[in-house]
Order: sequence, then structure tokens, then C-alpha cells
Amino acid sequence: MNELLLALSRGPVAEPPWEEFLCLLGEALSADFVTLILRAPREGDAGLVINSVVLSPAVYSAYNESYFALDPFVNLPPGQVFTVDEFMAADDYYNSDYYRQYVETTGIRHLMGADLGDALGNSARLRFARVIGRDNFSPAERALCLRLLPHIQQTIRLQARIARVESERSLFAAAVDRMALAAFILDQRARIRHSNHAADRLLQEGRWLTAADGQLRLLDQSDQRAFRACLDDVMQAHLRGEPGLVKALRLGSGNAAGAGMLLRPLPLVAAPDGSRNPSVAIFVSDPLHPREAPADILMTLFSLTRAEANLSLLLAGGASLDEACAQLQISRNTGKSHLSAVFAKTGVTRQTRLVQLILGSVAPMGD
Repeated sequence: MNELLLALSRGPVAEPPWEEFLCLLGEALSADFVTLILRAPREGDAGLVINSVVLSPAVYSAYNESYFALDPFVNLPPGQVFTVDEFMAADDYYNSDYYRQYVETTGIRHLMGADLGDALGNSARLRFARVIGRDNFSPAERALCLRLLPHIQQTIRLQARIARVESERSLFAAAVDRMALAAFILDQRARIRHSNHAADRLLQEGRWLTAADGQLRLLDQSDQRAFRACLDDVMQAHLRGEPGLVKALRLGSGNAAGAGMLLRPLPLVAAPDGSRNPSVAIFVSDPLHPREAPADILMTLFSLTRAEANLSLLLAGGASLDEACAQLQISRNTGKSHLSAVFAKTGVTRQTRLVQLILGSVAPMGD
């Protein structure tokens, strides 16, 4: 039981996920095959089905792509354990198209199953199989499976929560990327714990920043001194539990066209092992990488034609009207005509206000 529960706790993060636990669970219940269905197959979606043993890719694909629709051993009362003959009339199952066309060809005779579900919407199915010639699952084996169900349900619930958090983190990280904003997370030694795509690009370009021995460093010495002073202040604020402190500085020795940097402490959260969480979040805006937006979204938001949207995007990126016309290979009169139409459709009367409107809209999030 100890081995089994340890394997269960590793299930979501194991490589491959859940396989070790399913194999041990099969041994504990003397099952030839164990299947965990985390997302049931449906039309156009093969679902997420994990097997302790895969008979063959063809058998695996056949269920996920078509035979799932014929499976009568589904929708079991949550949190209970059934064999097929307990759940339905045995003759109905063994004479069904599902059994004759699919299950019988695999050599499987006996099935035991349990469906898991909670009020949060987390659901899963467990299925255990034995081949022809073996006895059906015993009451003791069904009782052991029933004892394990709450542990399995809790692990699935934690996995779902982690997956949701990771999905949200990825969404927000992508949004920051689309804003052309570089983001770094540093630990107390200024080592980079996380960086987004915009931050990685900034490091690769090597104009302002570098990573030396895993630590974030600024190339200009005066910038580096100012950065370290701000970083020390912010780290102290982190240790004091003051996440509201914000420090800002401009890179490039005060050059107005230089990149801007903002540092702020992360909330103080102790980890279970006593260590502290990463200390500082750093955001860097680079004027050479302006925010962009797809033309199709601008066309939808403001009822622009493609030509009007393309012109608006160039203006929002910092181009003058003459520069935008040159890039689009149109005359200045044509450009002015497009701009007048854009003003009429968006309700603004100045180019600077148009830029604000575009960059402040949801359009940059759709790139």
C-alpha cells in the first residue's frame, strides 16, 4: 500500500505520467490491464486515455476514435466500484456489438470499473480487465479498489488544479509577450528563475542585458550599479513582506530612447521545505520592439478595411504618415484618404489619439 500511494502521488509528474501507478495498481488487484481515462473520448477528440499496457496502437486508437461510442460500461455512479455483471445484465454486455466487435478480439473477458467525480467538475474513469480463462474480480479486490478511490480522486483534483494554474500562467505570460514586455523572475541571489520569450530575445540581442552564471547583469557599468542598488532595495522589501514597493530605472545611461526597467518584490510565501519563493519580478520595455496587433482584429474592432488597418498598425508602431506610406508603397494622398476614413470610423481626430486607441485596445492581445 505504501508503494502504491507513493506511486500515486508521483502519478501526475512521473514520466510517463501515471504509468508506474497503473502498473502497481494492476498488480495489487491482479488485473491484466488497467486504464485511467482523465478525459473521455468524444467525436473529434481522442480524449486523454492512459493504459498500464498498450496491446497495440491499433487497439488503442480503435477505442479512442470510434468504439468509445458503443461502450455500455460508462456513467457508473461516482465513487462506487462495479464489475460488468453487477452494473448490467451480463447477457446484454456479452452480446453487445461493443463486446463482440471490439473487446472479444483483445482476449479480455472480465471488467471492473469506477467513475470518479466531484463538485468542482473533475472527473475520471478507472477500468480493470482480465483475460479469458481467469476468474472475475472478487469482493475483496473490489473492496480494495473502493478504499483507494478517495486517494486517486484527491490526486486527480490536485493535478487538475496545477494544470489550471499552469494554463492561466501561460495565458498571462503570452499576454505580456504580446505587449513586447520582457519579464524576469529572480531569486535572492539575482539568478534567473523564469524569463518569457521577450526577455530571452532581449538577452540574445545583448544590447542591454546578459546572463552571467545564471545571474541577470546589465552591460553598462553605470546601469549595473544602479540596477544592483534598486535590486537590493527590492529584495529587502521582499524579505520584509512589502510587495508594494516599486523601483524603476532607465537603461542606456539616461538616454531617452533607452529601455525602461521596473523592479518589484514578489509576495513573501514560505515553501513547505522552509525555503522562500523567488524574490523579484523585473519588467523591461524596449522601444525597438513596439507592441503589435494583427490587422484582422483591427478590421473587426473598428470596421476598417485591410488597407486602413495596415496603415493604422504602422502608425501605432511609431511610423510617421510619410514613412507608413513608403512602406505600404502608396502615395501620400492615398495615405491621407485612408487616415481620414480611419478617423471617421474610430471617432478620433488626431494621429496620437489613434495610436493610444489601438495600443489600449485588446488588439495587441490577438497577435
